Amino acid sequence: MPRGFYSRQQIAQIAENVLGAPLRGGSQQGIDAVSAIPNYQVGSRLMIGARVFHYAKAGGSLIPDMGAKVKNPQDVSQEVLGAAATKGDTSLVLTLDNTDGPSYNGLLPADYLKGGYVVVFPAAGNKAFVRGILSNTAVTVNPGTATFTVTLDAPIPLNLTMADKAEAMASPYACVAPNTATKLQDNLCTSIGVPTVPAVSGDYLWLQTWGPCWVAPHAGLGTGASNRAAYFVGDGALTDEADATPVEQIAGFVLANDKGGGQGAPFVMLMIDP
Repeated sequence: MPRGFYSRQQIAQIAENVLGAPLRGGSQQGIDAVSAIPNYQVGSRLMIGARVFHYAKAGGSLIPDMGAKVKNPQDVSQEVLGAAATKGDTSLVLTLDNTDGPSYNGLLPADYLKGGYVVVFPAAGNKAFVRGILSNTAVTVNPGTATFTVTLDAPIPLNLTMADKAEAMASPYACVAPNTATKLQDNLCTSIGVPTVPAVSGDYLWLQTWGPCWVAPHAGLGTGASNRAAYFVGDGALTDEADATPVEQIAGFVLANDKGGGQGAPFVMLMIDP
């Protein structure tokens, strides 16, 4: 291949990074639509001008002007590995506790963790390492602890034994919810994007994660001199630093105030996931 030219695979990767990763048999889904079935890989990225969106599954009723939160905590708690592994392997056998999984019952659908991450803690004092998850086998029965296999996006850097431990999370877009529907206390759950349309549990939709956006603001946002920073509060609205006590999640910054003052920030530059 001549120098300077991209391979077909590289072109496909570039296209998916701009237009989303479509599923076989899926249909084109714009930011104005919801779907009862997935048309793209969860977590897919879509770019429209200066704005970036990510594809998500709703785990509760969402509205467009409030941040949607990651509903679940880590799907796989810290447990010993289910099998030894050799340096260079691209899969790991993990252990699932009987309260792990997206329904907290010790069960795990196939490929639910796709797009998520696993962190491994070697017992011998080596530093922990993180890998992306490309796929996972299902757990359909869990008598207390069960094992399953994850395929990784890169080889592991050292030999591992069953004394080593690991924990994992699904894609943050695998299940998003309003503040009233999160598993943990709402102040322990992160706003991951702003819905582009209303949605109910089970719907697939696009969340805006970057670029010019409007999110329901508290009155003080952007009204003070040099008051530019925007923070998510518990319900997914935006506030300013003076009202962010304790310090809330950074959402971005005020982009344009109304010329008459009063309302501080009709537009913000959202800065969650580019």
